[in-house]
Amino acid sequence: MTRGVAVAALLALAAAGPSLGEGPEASADQWVTRMAEALRVGASLAATAHVEARRPGDDDLSFDMQVLRDAHGGGMRTLFEMREKGDSGSAVSELLVMPGEPLTNWYWDLRKRRWLSVKGLLPTDPFADTLFRYEDLWLADPAARRQGSVRFVEEDGRRFAEIESLPYHYYQRVVTRIDPETGLPLHVRFYDTTGTPIREQRYESVTVIDGKPFPTVVRLKDLVSGAESVLTWKTVRFGASIPENTFDLSAIDDRIRKGVEPVPLGADR
Repeated sequence: MTRGVAVAALLALAAAGPSLGEGPEASADQWVTRMAEALRVGASLAATAHVEARRPGDDDLSFDMQVLRDAHGGGMRTLFEMREKGDSGSAVSELLVMPGEPLTNWYWDLRKRRWLSVKGLLPTDPFADTLFRYEDLWLADPAARRQGSVRFVEEDGRRFAEIESLPYHYYQRVVTRIDPETGLPLHVRFYDTTGTPIREQRYESVTVIDGKPFPTVVRLKDLVSGAESVLTWKTVRFGASIPENTFDLSAIDDRIRKGVEPVPLGADR
C-alpha cells in the first residue's frame, strides 16, 4: 500500500463501521486498518499528555504535551506544544502527513523566532527525543506492517490475532498482537535482522471514551539498553471541531508573539 492510499484509508475510518471479524481470511492490511479504526486515528483530536523517557547513562526526559489534530487537504496535520519539566519555555511544532508526500515537521525556532521545517521524514524516524517512532504513535501510518501474515493464538483461554510484517527498516519482522473483540493493539515486538527481539511496545490502562475503549498509556522499551519511553494521555476529546486557522503557521506565530497559548485546546466550538 502506498503512503497516499494509506492516508486516505485512515481518513475514512472515523465514519467506518466494523471492518472485519475474526476469520483467518482477513489480511494484515485489514487488521492494521482495524487497529487504526479502534484507535480513532482518523478523527480530530484535542488532548493533553505526559511523556517520560528513561535513558540509562543519560539524563531522563520528562515533558507535558498539548495536541490538536485534524484532517487537511486529504491528509492529516497535528499541532504539538511540549514543555519540559521545570522549563518556562515550550517547543511548538506541526506535523504534516499528506498523500504521496514525505512527512514534514514544521517547528518554531526559539532563537531565530521563525518557522523552520524538516522534510522527508519517515514513519520510522524518532519522535521528540524519545524511543517512539512516528509510526509507533500512529502519527504516521505503519504502512510497512500492512504486508505480511496473520495467525491466531490462544493464551490464558483467550484468542488473539497476530500480524507479522515482512522485513523493513532494520527489522527482520514486527509482530503485533491484537484483541479481535475491540480491534485494539495489545503489544508489538520488534526483531532485528538476526531474529533477536530488540524493542517491545505495550498499550495499557484501557478506559472508555465516548463509549469505546481506548488505551491511555503507551509504553515502549528498548530490550537491549533498558531505556523506556511512556506516553500517558491525560485528557482526550475525539471529534473536536477545530477552527481552520488554528493550524495556520502565521496565526500560530502571531499567538506566540502575543504570548497567547499556541495550541489552544479551548478552540473546540
